[in-house]
Amino acid sequence: MPASNSENVMPRLYLHIGTPKTGTTAIQNFLPLNKKLLEEKGFCFPDFGYRFYGVNQYRNAHFLVHRQICKPEREAEIRKAEDERFYEGLDRIKELADFFPNIIMSDENIWNGYKNRENFWQVLKSALSERGIDLRVIVYLRRQDLVVESYYAQRVKIKVNDSFQDYLNSEDINYFKLDYYTQLKEIEQAIGKENIIVRVYEKKQYEGNGNTLISDFLKTLGLELDERYISSDMLVNTSLHGKYLEIKRILNGIDCFRTRKDNWVARYLKIFQEEEEKIKGSLKCDYFTYEQRIAFLEKYKQGNQAIAREFLNREDTTLFRGAIRKRGRGNSDKSYSYEDLVFICGKVLEFRNKDMKNRLSDMKAELDSVKRELTYERSSLKRKFVAKIYHTLFK
Repeated sequence: MPASNSENVMPRLYLHIGTPKTGTTAIQNFLPLNKKLLEEKGFCFPDFGYRFYGVNQYRNAHFLVHRQICKPEREAEIRKAEDERFYEGLDRIKELADFFPNIIMSDENIWNGYKNRENFWQVLKSALSERGIDLRVIVYLRRQDLVVESYYAQRVKIKVNDSFQDYLNSEDINYFKLDYYTQLKEIEQAIGKENIIVRVYEKKQYEGNGNTLISDFLKTLGLELDERYISSDMLVNTSLHGKYLEIKRILNGIDCFRTRKDNWVARYLKIFQEEEEKIKGSLKCDYFTYEQRIAFLEKYKQGNQAIAREFLNREDTTLFRGAIRKRGRGNSDKSYSYEDLVFICGKVLEFRNKDMKNRLSDMKAELDSVKRELTYERSSLKRKFVAKIYHTLFK
């Protein structure tokens, strides 16, 4: 850790708030991997030690918006504890700012969940200012139709068996705040436009060395990606697509497959999908029809144009530049057959059978090892007992 933040500048907190489905896990895994190098450059990605059920430990800003579900009689007690943790965390940020001019925090739930705390942005900015810390908010935006498709795939991968059309007509469609402009204007009103860094989650719009999501994120911090940084090749939050997702969706109608604890079917399906993608390339598919997609995006057209104009200073007012295919492959056009589905289910069962046999073999080997140890211990105890009797009788 540096001796102190000796530069005569106000320390800055970079708060990365997602949005969800924009590679947040990849960023959060990258930062601790490169903790030492970042600290040498004056950037700290702290671990406050707070842990929340079902929340990645690297979402180090989650304590700012966490709200525990509790019984009414415990509401006041729990909320008081959460408020204390909120300000305790900010005090610890102030302590870190004595050593690092830049603090990085991240949690994608802030985009959806900041209203869990009344006047969140005003309170946060004021509390940081009182502690002598400047605030910058980093937000990545993904085209709304792609967010919806990605979230649907995630839900099916876990337990949902609704069709995509049923999902579009359900309340779940409103889970993510897709009216980006209204949301950004609300944040702007509290902290100022100059304190919001808007980036677009599209490969062709990434900046920095290599034009990747990571290089783009580092660019927002004023850093350049180079060979000194450690990158993780681990693919995070891999989605199922097309026929693989359809199999999981159908199986989710059976209770034993609707589980988070041991989602073995999804795990095997992901393996088979990756094998096929090595041969055929990406199997990503469309769930919207072309007409549905255009109609869906029309709802956000004006807001997206306003973001491009006001937050990115683009004269052409184009926020997202990715092409919209007139016809995709996958669930929207049923490009797979029942034979495909049955064949893959057969592979899953075969793989599961081999896996279980291997586990059973390992358990038998472990049991045999324990038996040998017990036999040896029994013989050893027997020898000791005989020796003791002999010593007692003939001493």
